[in-house]
Order: sequence, then structure tokens, then C-alpha cells
Amino acid sequence: MGYQESLVYIRPQRMFDVMVRKCEQAFRNGYYAALGAEPESVITLKQPLEGMPPGTKLLWVCGDRGFHNEMGIFNGKLKTPGFYHIKIIPAERLFACDGDKRLNGIKLDSGSKASENAYLRRDSFRNYAQRMHSRDDRER
Repeated sequence: MGYQESLVYIRPQRMFDVMVRKCEQAFRNGYYAALGAEPESVITLKQPLEGMPPGTKLLWVCGDRGFHNEMGIFNGKLKTPGFYHIKIIPAERLFACDGDKRLNGIKLDSGSKASENAYLRRDSFRNYAQRMHSRDDRER
């Protein structure tokens, strides 16, 4: 299979941060050091894409496509109890491999630095998680 990239879409979107927390737990447990499809980025849509409205958040994961499933991404820690649904979308189904204008100016390998254009915003997974925790602290 080899190294591939996919986007993870969760409905309802209010469950997105729960999904991020499960990935953080897998990082802490060292899961991604050996296996899994590691989360690299959080994509926030600014325009509709494939039926997903603006504001939709997607988790961009990278690794062997054989791990692009709930077990491979979340180390079995995220259970889907029926009221939410996860869809894993191969990146090449949403974006052309070469010259897709929706990716112009987006730095997928830029570490913690965010990038954005008229179509989407990209944050590193770690930067998004830090901002999520800061939001949580402010709301308490």
C-alpha cells in the first residue's frame, strides 16, 4: 500500500475535538511511533467541498493506507456509538495531486505555522490541539 494521505470527517462536527483528544492519547501512548495513520493537520473549510459546508473541520492523516480506519487512526480508543459517523476520504479524491488551486499557498509540511487561502485553513495537529485546550481553559 505505501504512504498515503486521507482526511477524516466526523458528523456531527461537535465531536471533532473528542476525536482530536483521542489522537492526543494515542500520541502520549507512543502508538504513532510504531503504527497507525498519524494526524498531521487540521483543515477548516472556508468554502463548501463535496457536500461539506464552510466551517467543517477535517483531520488530515498520513501513513500506510492500511491504517486509514478507526482502529488505525485512533488505536481503537474512539468508539462510534451510533449517534456520530466517521468518514475517511482519500486526499486524492478531494484534491488533485498536481496543481489543485484549492491547495495554493497551503503548507502541509510547515510544522506549527498555519497557512490559509480562499478555500481552506491548515493548522498543524499540535497547534490546533494547543488552541483547543486554551479555549477549554477560557470556558471554565
